[in-house]
Amino acid sequence: MKKETKIAPVILLLSACLLLSSCGVFMETVPAGMILSPDANDHVVTINDIRYHYREYPGPGKDILLIHGFGSSTYTWEQVAPILSDAGYHVWALDMKGFGWSDKPRGSDYDPVTLAREVNAWLETMGIERPVIAGNSLGGAIGIILAVDHPENVDRLVLIDSAGYRLKAPLIIRVMNSGPGAFVMKWTFGRWLVKGNLKMVFVNQELVTNEGIDAYYDRLRTEGARDAQTAVSRAILKYATDPYIEKLSVIAAPTRIIWGAQDQWIPLEHAYRFQKDIPGADLKVIPECGHVPQEERPETTAQLIQEFLK
Repeated sequence: MKKETKIAPVILLLSACLLLSSCGVFMETVPAGMILSPDANDHVVTINDIRYHYREYPGPGKDILLIHGFGSSTYTWEQVAPILSDAGYHVWALDMKGFGWSDKPRGSDYDPVTLAREVNAWLETMGIERPVIAGNSLGGAIGIILAVDHPENVDRLVLIDSAGYRLKAPLIIRVMNSGPGAFVMKWTFGRWLVKGNLKMVFVNQELVTNEGIDAYYDRLRTEGARDAQTAVSRAILKYATDPYIEKLSVIAAPTRIIWGAQDQWIPLEHAYRFQKDIPGADLKVIPECGHVPQEERPETTAQLIQEFLK
C-alpha cells in the first residue's frame, strides 16, 4: 500500500501533463537565437560569446535603460518605452542573460552581481554613457548594484517595486529553489503556470490577457529558459545583494521609487525602507496596482518617470 501511495501522485501528475497540450516535456521549444515576430525595434549583439537581445526606441534626448524582473523580459516595457520615446528620450530595453530572447547558457552564473556586471559590459559595448537606469523587481536590484559599483555610469535611478531587502520569496522562487520542486516545475511548466503567476502580480485581473500570457510563455519556452530561471531563483535566495543593501547610503544618483500599493510579491514596506536608506530618494505610490506598474499602469508609470527626469 505504501508503494501505491507514493506512485499515485506521480501517475496523476503525468496524466495531468498529457491533458495539457503545452505542458513541460510536451512543450515545443523555441530554438536559441530565434525571436518570434520581431520588428524594427528588435536587435541582437554578441558580447563574450553571449547573444543579448534588446529593443531600441530612438529619441534625441537622454538615454534610459529599462531592466526587467525575474521571469520577465523586454516585453514588460512595451507600453512604457514608446511613451518615453515619444517624449524625446532614447529608450533601451535589455533582455539580461537567461531571459527573454537572449542566450541562456547552461552552467553560467546567474547571480545579481554577475548579471549587473554583464549589463554594465553591454552599456560599454553599446557606447551608452550615464543613462537613467530604471528597473523593476530584480531589475531594480541590478540598478542598485550598478549605482554602487559604477556611480560614474548612472545618471539617475528609478526603482520600480525593487528587490533588494531580504523577504520571504514568492512561491514560484521557493519551489524552483528546491530539488523536487525544480524537477516538477521543469516537466509540468505551461501556460497555466504563467497565467497563475501573472494573476498574482496584477490587481486588475482583466489585464491578464491571452496576449500577455503568450508573450511570457513564448519567451519561457526558449531553449534553456527553465534551467536558467531555476539558476536565477537559487542565486536570488543566496542574498548576494546584502552587501549592496548595506551600501545604499553611498548612492549618489538622484533616485525615484515607484511602487504598486497592492504588491503581493514585495510589500510596500520595502518602498519606505528604500526611501529612508537612499539619500534624497523620493517615493510615489500607485494605488490599485500590483508588482508590475509598467504593465498595469503604464501611463502613470511613464508620467512619474518623466516628471522625475524633468
